[in-house]
Amino acid sequence: MALDPTRHADPERWGLVPDAYVRDVFPEEDPVLARAVTAASRGQWRQAADAMKPTWGDWDDRARVTLALAREGARTDEWLNTWRDEQPDRDLAAVDAAAWVLVAKEILGESDEEDHVDGFHRVLRRAERAARHAIHLAPQDPTPWWTLVEVAGGLSFDQARFAEIWHELVSRAPRHRAAHEAALEYWAGQSSDVMLDFAANAGPSLVLRAAFLLEDEDPLIWRTELVADAVDQLLAADELSNDDRGHLVLALYDHNRFAEVIEQFRALGGRADGAPWSRFEDPKGTFLEYRANSCRKAALKI
Repeated sequence: MALDPTRHADPERWGLVPDAYVRDVFPEEDPVLARAVTAASRGQWRQAADAMKPTWGDWDDRARVTLALAREGARTDEWLNTWRDEQPDRDLAAVDAAAWVLVAKEILGESDEEDHVDGFHRVLRRAERAARHAIHLAPQDPTPWWTLVEVAGGLSFDQARFAEIWHELVSRAPRHRAAHEAALEYWAGQSSDVMLDFAANAGPSLVLRAAFLLEDEDPLIWRTELVADAVDQLLAADELSNDDRGHLVLALYDHNRFAEVIEQFRALGGRADGAPWSRFEDPKGTFLEYRANSCRKAALKI
């Protein structure tokens, strides 16, 4: 009897969550941070300060908390201003600098007209000053150096200037994940070859991110030995982030390894909120399209 591929393309038949459960925005899972973000949206800063304090020394966690609070700071700065008035400290400075970067990105995202580009650059220079202030308050903290890595990409710093920032960053946190991801964006604007070299030295997660950034320029990038090795390394890893799984979807899909793509979607559940989905105009729609096509094509191979 002939197989009905349409029937077998139903994601739920493959153990995947229903389409209606897929979302590109999820509530904050960390209860302390969730309360801090909610309080900030209401103009209150003390919960944010409480969320930042225990992150000192765990630089990846500090980046995570800083970014979540900075997102709220980019939306409304009343709580940041009150925090500055009542208890200015190193934690406020780190969040403030990161928030300015997000404000700049929002300006650029509105239009590529000259006035928006000028505004983007102007706000990034404000972010640079804020980051330098944060560095003065907490010389050991890599977080404001991460902000400067973001600024370097947006303002197209020359490679010598970037190298100085990068040296300061890695001397404080050699494996800082968020900073490596930001550095990849910087190198994407400089040289694809250098970016790939940087990614290869940083590990398989960065290699797949680099491939995604380069796929428009080089559609065969997913078929390179460098990417294939990175895929194998990630598939053998004990734990993967949702961002890693998202990039694995694209790599495995390009190699027609649809059953393995479905495994990654199964692990992702309804999470269309991370990379690479957030880089698409319609994150949820792109997620669902890849998922449905993978199920359909896997069914054809049965």
